[in-house]
Amino acid sequence: MNVSELFELTMWITEELSAKKIPQKYQALQQILHQHSQPNEQRPSFENQKNSLLETIASVPLEKLTKDQLEFLSKLNISQAIGQEGINLVEDLLYKNVLDVATSSKNLKEIYQKLIDGITKSDQIKSGLTGCVLEEEYVTDNEVLIRVSFTSEASLKNITDFKSWGNIWYEIGRGIAMAHNLSPENVKIVGATRGSIIIELAVVASIATTTSGIILAGLKVAEKILDIRKKAEEIRALKLQNAKLASDIEKEADNEKETGIKDISKMIVSKLKLKSNQDGEIINALDKSIKNLLGFIEKGGEIDFVIPEEENDEKGEKEKEKINYKELRTTFQEIRQLENKIKLLE
Repeated sequence: MNVSELFELTMWITEELSAKKIPQKYQALQQILHQHSQPNEQRPSFENQKNSLLETIASVPLEKLTKDQLEFLSKLNISQAIGQEGINLVEDLLYKNVLDVATSSKNLKEIYQKLIDGITKSDQIKSGLTGCVLEEEYVTDNEVLIRVSFTSEASLKNITDFKSWGNIWYEIGRGIAMAHNLSPENVKIVGATRGSIIIELAVVASIATTTSGIILAGLKVAEKILDIRKKAEEIRALKLQNAKLASDIEKEADNEKETGIKDISKMIVSKLKLKSNQDGEIINALDKSIKNLLGFIEKGGEIDFVIPEEENDEKGEKEKEKINYKELRTTFQEIRQLENKIKLLE
């Protein structure tokens, strides 16, 4: 995460947490539960406080944040108390794993205090960066930033790896660009960082949409394959006489991978309305792109997206040029949820 994104995150925390009074709503619910835990005290309903809190934390737009921003939000002990994770936490304390009202009140107080501490740290960072951070200029009205991280088996250890992955990413960019009647030059390198090697690519939203669609479909295939392999491990654990059964299931997982890649290619070709008798070269390039992109992810490479804020249509854009950024954000949220599920399976 660069400094500009960190500053944007602190502004987001102010707008989405402080301005919506989320800590105060946790505190209001906690105080009324504390009253319930005291002997000889009145016990008014806490339904209004609970509903107000759940509605507010459910409306927090986490899908607007990048992976790095979400990770930093977790380090601030904020992400656990908002969104679906926050809803699950509150419902767990109130209904599912309730020991007693006093314990629920104590736990809610701890969540409130962590939120206050996290927001305080964020405010301190924001105060320190105010006036020092330049607004990024490379994300334009019709471009999405794709952040490519070369990690795990997809890391760059030497110049040979650099050349190899450079060729692969050329094929990825070329195939998807051609499918949208664009050239590889439309995939622009606008930034690079050190460490695990992260390259930032600026692309038009149509390329980002196709890329995200391929990744989402690929993750669904990966989830299915892991489920199959999990079944094979479970059968091995039973120590049945038919040892071949587990091996057969493993082979089925490999077959599912090959079939899955072909199905993804067919899906993207159909979605982009490409025809084999007219667009053979484009389809071949797209097939290579899909295989390389999924291979990159399989080897541990990571891809994230930074989407510009939507603006009112004051420039008279043509209907076909309008981009549904909300749909893109929804896709990226699905990708993150699947990635987390796959990590647990692995």
